[in-house]
Amino acid sequence: MRDVRIFNLTWLEVKEWLKETDVILVPMGSCEQHGPHLPLGIDTFAGEYVAVKAAEKARVPVAPAVNYGYSPFHMRPDEPGTLTISSQGFFQFLYDIGRSCVFHGFKKIVYVTGHTANSPVVDRVTRALHYDTGALAINYAADTEVFADLCRDLLEAPDELPGWHGGEIEASAGLLIVPELCHMERAKKTLPHHVSWMPEKFEKDSGSGFEIRYEGYPVRLPLEQQEYSESGIMGNPGLASREKGEKIYARMIDLFARFIQDLKGMDVKIKERDFPGRY
Repeated sequence: MRDVRIFNLTWLEVKEWLKETDVILVPMGSCEQHGPHLPLGIDTFAGEYVAVKAAEKARVPVAPAVNYGYSPFHMRPDEPGTLTISSQGFFQFLYDIGRSCVFHGFKKIVYVTGHTANSPVVDRVTRALHYDTGALAINYAADTEVFADLCRDLLEAPDELPGWHGGEIEASAGLLIVPELCHMERAKKTLPHHVSWMPEKFEKDSGSGFEIRYEGYPVRLPLEQQEYSESGIMGNPGLASREKGEKIYARMIDLFARFIQDLKGMDVKIKERDFPGRY
């Protein structure tokens, strides 16, 4: 099978890919704490895994993975290792990758993120690329927080939103993709608790880390994870297994591959190819 990772290719092989397709995937994740049992890079490992496997099915190339992301809320003082990029710096970095792809002839750039909190920045990037070049740039979620609802039938604790941060789904991803980097003997079930400085009416459930519920209504605000979780885990990683990871990620990869195939047929007109600001 022809290698889909352009990092491994020469420009001659990339040129062959461009004869076949105008789609390229840009996987990304983060370097951030995921409890004591999962590696800091699990978001990147998972995002790249989904991108590469789907690319092999749909026959499109994949750019090198972006190993950093927007993660300031995971900067826990006693749990070192999280490396975060400012939203503006991250925007410019991703935008330049997209402009590079457009310069070489790709018309459809799919940013594939394994870290949900990257999405607001990626939304800005996709719109800027489209306005500036005409390219179709897409923010595609390859993370377990978004995918959790589509695999509830495969879970043992479907009502705890276990895909979010180190729980049943994400730990299953670790056991599938990088089992040698997982320390499941350290895993423990943890669900978010009430934010101490908020009135009781402001409830914190196990959904998005930026979300509370006021009289049942979702409201987003800039919380730090340590304000509602001591361990950095959301869910029960003790329910994770490699077999569960295989089933979940096969479903995720098949969905993404179908999306890419349908994307191939879209007609996109580029109005500006040149790379700006070469300095």
